This record gives sequence, structure tokens and C-alpha cells, in this order.
Amino acid sequence: MSDPAPSVASRTESRLDRVVARVTSGITLFLWVGLSVCYAVQPDACAATTVYPSWCWFACGMGLALILFRTRRRRMALTSIGLWFLFLVVFADTPLSLWRGLWDQNDPSWRQQSGEQIPLQVISLNAHGSSRAVAALQQYEADLILVQETPSVIQLRDINGQILGENAGLLAGVDSSIMSRTPLEPVASTVSFMIAKVKLKAGREIGVVSLRLTPPPFRSDLWNPECWRAYRDQRILQREELRTLNRRLAELPPDLPLIVGGDFNVNPRDPIFRELPARLRDAFTSAGVGWGCTIINEAPFLRIDQVRCDHRFQPVRVVAQRAENTDHRAVIADLLLD
Repeated sequence: MSDPAPSVASRTESRLDRVVARVTSGITLFLWVGLSVCYAVQPDACAATTVYPSWCWFACGMGLALILFRTRRRRMALTSIGLWFLFLVVFADTPLSLWRGLWDQNDPSWRQQSGEQIPLQVISLNAHGSSRAVAALQQYEADLILVQETPSVIQLRDINGQILGENAGLLAGVDSSIMSRTPLEPVASTVSFMIAKVKLKAGREIGVVSLRLTPPPFRSDLWNPECWRAYRDQRILQREELRTLNRRLAELPPDLPLIVGGDFNVNPRDPIFRELPARLRDAFTSAGVGWGCTIINEAPFLRIDQVRCDHRFQPVRVVAQRAENTDHRAVIADLLLD
């Protein structure tokens, strides 16, 4: 007489697999639709989810697909993977930079090949208050250095001369500073930004902004309504900071070439960038090379530091380079001014 126990156990296991597969599929569909809407519309109320790069949610989706594979629902798992790949492709931050990184030559002769254009190397770095982090930038050939979370004025003054020469210009602000190889003229400053006019060796004058927007609340307790309110309020505050900057930039001559760089403390696809003048573009989008994320220095997962410029500048090469004694990577942008 045969033992029915294995058959009963098999049916129970099969029933459990069906339940797990249905629940997992429901969660996957809910997350995929909800996150797609959040990233497409970017409402302030959902800033707690869109503050993360899209690949973080893609990784969660892959985890759910793995559960479906374990329940032997191969077709459902493959459909899930396809949806999450679509999500990643649509909402990823500048995936072309990875492709460019495969063929990057880092040609040091870009300055000599500039012709009638004016070459400029611009570096933006959140120094985390470290003078050593700024001093380490001496290895580059920077014309402009935009510093956030700046060291003391005395430390910056000493470093400025060592890196950029005797005629170097310096404007040290509360949280943002500008270092230049040539003299500069202060225009305006707040806690969030510093604006200056820089006169280049070729006689051209450009507008330069170094900024650091209000940092995020660094919370991940998405089950807590207070977490969602904190991220919403932060975006509203950052939007107002950029509106203030935009009003000050509107006072500059319209034909003045403009560079804005610094620590924006947001996902690069965040809607607050609409508050900046439309002519400013993210240099990394058109000339970024490799993995452009800047935070944290040892294992960067998000690109919150940027260099933006108007149409008078041609980005040649933009990279996120590991820095010293700080939690941010440096953004190094090689630009040509028409």
C-alpha cells in the first residue's frame, strides 16, 4: 500500500508556490507602476522615492524576480525582469557615459587643439571642510575651482596661491567658495551660493557660481509618513534656493557666458533643475565619461555634484574623479569657450 504523504506534501508545496508567486507578482506590478509614475511626474509628495537613483529600485525588482524563479514561475519572472530593465533604461542617469568610458583616451592635448576657443578646466568639489582635499587638486590644471563645505578663509588663501599662482583670485563664502587662476569680482552671495565675474587671460569675462543646496534628511524609513514629509519639505526649500539664484543671475548681462557648479544634493533628474535658466545644461550629459556618481567617495552611487554651463561652452570631457580626505568625488570638466 503506497504512502500518500509525499503527494500531499507536493500539493501543499505547489499551493504555497502559487500564493507566493501571486503575491510577489502583485508587489512587483504595484512597485513598477507606482515608481514609473513617480519618476515620470516627479511630484513633491513622492520625493522620498525619487531621491534614489533608478538602479536602486531596479535592484529591488531583480530581487522580486529571483523569488519568482524560485517558485518556478519562469515566464512571470522573465516578464518582471523585462519591465524592470525598461524602467532602468527610461529613468537611468546618462547611461551613455559608460559607453564613452570604454573608448576614453583622456587626450592631454585638448588645450592645444582648441584653436580660437578658450580652454577651461573647471573642478567642483565638496571638500567636507578639509584643506587637504582642496590642496590635492594641485595635480590637475584647473582654471576654476568651485569648493563647497569650504575650509577656513586663511587655509583657502594659502592653498589658492599654491595651486593657481600668485595672481589667483579667491572668494570664500559661508558654505561655497570660488578659486580662480585669474582675478575675479564678487557679485552676490548667500548661505547657499556664491556668484562672481572672472576675467580670463584672453580678456573675456564669464559668470561663475559655486553652490551647495540644503542636504537631504538622510532617512530611509519609507513606512513613516514623517519621512515623506521631510523629503517633500527639503525639495520645496531647494526649489526656493534655486529661484533665489535665478533672480540674481537674471541681473547679469544676458551675453555673459555662465558656469554653475557645485553640490546640488539631489538626483540629477530632479525637477528643481527647472528653476535654473533654461540655457544652462549639465556638462556630464553631453561629455560625461565613465561612472559619474560622486557620493560617497569610496563607493559612489548617486551623482549629486554637477558642472552646468550655457551654450557658449563646449564640454569636451567630464569625469568624476576620486578625491582625498572628503566624502565626495571631484567633478572635473574640460570646457571650450567660443
